[in-house]
Amino acid sequence: MEKAKAINPKAYLIPCPAESFAKPIPIASEPTYIGRSPEDGIQIQINDRRISRRHACIYSQDGKFFIADLNSQNGTYLNKARVTKAGLNSHDKVSIGNRTYRFLVQPDPEDDGLDGTPADDTDTIAISREEMDLSDIWAQNANHAAREFLQPSDEDVTAAPPPDPTAHRRLSLLYQLSENLRTASKTGNVYAQSIDLVMEAIPAAEFALVAKRSVSGEAFNIVAVKFRDPQQSEEDTIPISHTVFDWVLAENVTLVSQNLGADQRFQDSESIRIHDLRSIICVPIVGKQKVIGLLYAQANKLLSPFTKNDAEFVSAVANEMALNIDNIRLQRDMLRNERMAAIGLTVSNLAHNIKNLLAVNQTATQLMDCYINEQDFSNIEKKWQWLKNSLDGISQLSNDMLEYARDDELFVKRVDINKLVRRTRQMFEDRQTREGLEFDYALSEDNPNWAIDEVQLQQALLNLVLNAADALKDEPQGRIQISTSVRNADTLLISVADNGCGIPDSKQPKILDLFFTTKGSNGTGLGLPMVQKFMEKSGGKLEFQSEEGAGSVFTMMFPKRPD
Repeated sequence: MEKAKAINPKAYLIPCPAESFAKPIPIASEPTYIGRSPEDGIQIQINDRRISRRHACIYSQDGKFFIADLNSQNGTYLNKARVTKAGLNSHDKVSIGNRTYRFLVQPDPEDDGLDGTPADDTDTIAISREEMDLSDIWAQNANHAAREFLQPSDEDVTAAPPPDPTAHRRLSLLYQLSENLRTASKTGNVYAQSIDLVMEAIPAAEFALVAKRSVSGEAFNIVAVKFRDPQQSEEDTIPISHTVFDWVLAENVTLVSQNLGADQRFQDSESIRIHDLRSIICVPIVGKQKVIGLLYAQANKLLSPFTKNDAEFVSAVANEMALNIDNIRLQRDMLRNERMAAIGLTVSNLAHNIKNLLAVNQTATQLMDCYINEQDFSNIEKKWQWLKNSLDGISQLSNDMLEYARDDELFVKRVDINKLVRRTRQMFEDRQTREGLEFDYALSEDNPNWAIDEVQLQQALLNLVLNAADALKDEPQGRIQISTSVRNADTLLISVADNGCGIPDSKQPKILDLFFTTKGSNGTGLGLPMVQKFMEKSGGKLEFQSEEGAGSVFTMMFPKRPD
């Protein structure tokens, strides 16, 4: 038999904007009257002469909520439109006199849309669906909360609570976080360092996490989490309220629950059930355009619930996160724009080179027509080779352009470097079979095992070998040496050396520039820039030494990645 749903879901009015911490006003299942009179059954009293004694009423009918104006002089407004009677939806804005409220309906926990799929395959995070009584939660505009931590108000000093003794330490930690995140290049690092700081600064926190709404917008994904007890991640679940998350996302507010002992559900509970009491902080991470995600912390200890000062500090951390995430995205956009400009330049260069190659093709085909008529098969074979070389050049140029334009993410895993070189040795030697060209290998005895993208490393190594082979075209006794070594136990060196023509001093400053080539029409100017691009993504660098007439050495230098 299907379980019947509640006819009257819980609903609340939330003061808006919440410049200081305020509690939601619960809406009863019976009619809730709003007005200026302290009598006449008024549940929500507003001291404003523009409000009538009995101004408006909110009531439920068949599981839905409605607001009705009670013939007030100045009217009742819903989403800035004056109404006599209208249905209420979650997050509607109700304005009466000089007061504005957000209307919030707490949904059925079964439909909370939580998704426990972790961002990292190594995480095992289970999410339980559990709602909270919103009347136990305090709310404040997130921007005001962050500003309150950084610039405490001086108003009414005599009535203010004593200063938080941890404020100075927390401010110092926040500055350290700002310095550490300044060089962050991945959002994952921002998430991890921020929740580490929250756990360090708030000892009451049992765990902290970052959640993001999924692409479909129908669920929340946990992208970072840290527990006080390392074993807890494997044994326990995380109880999270969809209503809390939805409220924070929609209204850009900081939420904190404090008065857990006043929760009527636990007044008659046995002592063991006290462990189910929890205090939460939930803060939006707000970027320049929209809410990026949520920063959430939870305490399960009745004697040490979170405070408003804790919530203001977490708001400041979330604000720092948003600034750095926006900065990372801005840098990515700039790189993307640079790459698009490079693609435009590539197309121009491609058109120029193809035009030259097509001119060769046109000449070759005209001559082949003559030779075919004359049945001069020896010359036909020569001109056919022209055509094949020209088509190969067009194909190589197109492939290089597409390869450089791709923005492949690194797939990092442990790789036996010497084994990779030996495995690809046959490929190098098969592609360079001309007489007199020799390959030599000087592989490290340390047998380096390195965290690296194997496929992209192999492609970069091939580019360097092909570049060396081109430098040896006029060298009768050409030699290419591939070597590996480890420097100071923290840097992997992979070198490709040749005894070819070398690079003139005047051209060395430009050798890594996009489209610069010393091969004339036979080069695309993309081989070395592709290697350089891979090195930058890997956090390493490409260096070279060259002497005209003596040869060149190109070295890829990879720093050791933390395990």
